[in-house]
Amino acid sequence: MTNSAKYYIWLTLALGFSGPKPKAIHSLYNSIEEFYNGGEAEWRLSGVLNNKDISALASTKLSDALEVISSCNRLGITVITYDDPNYPGMLMEIADPPAVLYVKGRIPDFVNNLSIAMVGTRNATAYGKKTSHIISASLAKLGVIIVSGGAVGIDSLSHTGALEAGGITVCVLGCGIDFPYLTGQLSLRQEISRTGAVISEYPPGYPPGKYTFPERNRIISGLSRGVVVVEAGVKSGSLITARLAAEQGRDVFAVMGNITSPYSQGTNALIKDGAVPVTDYTDVINYYPSFRVAADPDDIIDEIPRHRTNIDLSPEADKVYRAIGADPIHIDTIASSCGLPVSIVLQAITELELEDLIKAEKGRMYQLL
Repeated sequence: MTNSAKYYIWLTLALGFSGPKPKAIHSLYNSIEEFYNGGEAEWRLSGVLNNKDISALASTKLSDALEVISSCNRLGITVITYDDPNYPGMLMEIADPPAVLYVKGRIPDFVNNLSIAMVGTRNATAYGKKTSHIISASLAKLGVIIVSGGAVGIDSLSHTGALEAGGITVCVLGCGIDFPYLTGQLSLRQEISRTGAVISEYPPGYPPGKYTFPERNRIISGLSRGVVVVEAGVKSGSLITARLAAEQGRDVFAVMGNITSPYSQGTNALIKDGAVPVTDYTDVINYYPSFRVAADPDDIIDEIPRHRTNIDLSPEADKVYRAIGADPIHIDTIASSCGLPVSIVLQAITELELEDLIKAEKGRMYQLL
């Protein structure tokens, strides 16, 4: 923590935690302490602030910032500000970087390592869960830093995949690090902080709100060279992250999904709008040819089940086989998509099970092996 941390915290407590004004102030003055000591007359001359901002600065006490620092010291939270050498340089590239980062763990080396964000719906399908886990694990094994938001669904599975691969992952929260939000994910956040970092722009005790998650999304994309959207509906918050990534000059990737799934409507729309389509981790890693991988890509095991070739099946079984994917599908849906009676589909399923090509799930659901 630098000596100026208290002034940056004071600034955010007064002006809020997002927006371009802190960065503008940082660029105008030799130090934030100089700005603080200038008082109201200097604040007006800066040309950055309006009357409401100046009133907020005047009514915010520096002692409030010192209380935040005291809480951080008690909780083992590191405070990183613009002038700290540990502040991620790539985050300063965006229009509205947070003036203060509260960190549990250690900021990884974003300069010499590729960082990729993995985002998507909380209500992930089996396909989305498996895909996010495998892609993040494969990338992490190659030395890629995985960035996500710590929520249930795609976020947590991406973090878990990176950790299981022995890689580094960063979790960006939409509340204070110590706030009791998603307590079921607490052990995951603790594990992340051992090798990577849990980050928030909000001070300890700050609750999640309507705007905190959209605001934190700019940090997720800002810390990443590219953003992979795994599954997203048409109104998913993940699409906000994708939009922010494009505005920040980051690359946008989208995992191709089932056209009948509502959780793939957003990702498929991104692809139509120009996002890079993703079918496995190589579509991401090959986009950065100058990146030196930390492992042999041939050692990566792709666990996503795929249709096999050169197999001898009856015409009906082959048709049914092609209708079944990695995501469990009901027998009625299979029959409808194939245009076959259920009785014929059942015979085909028996043939496919004997060949160890598919497996049955509860509720007359089937998926690829």
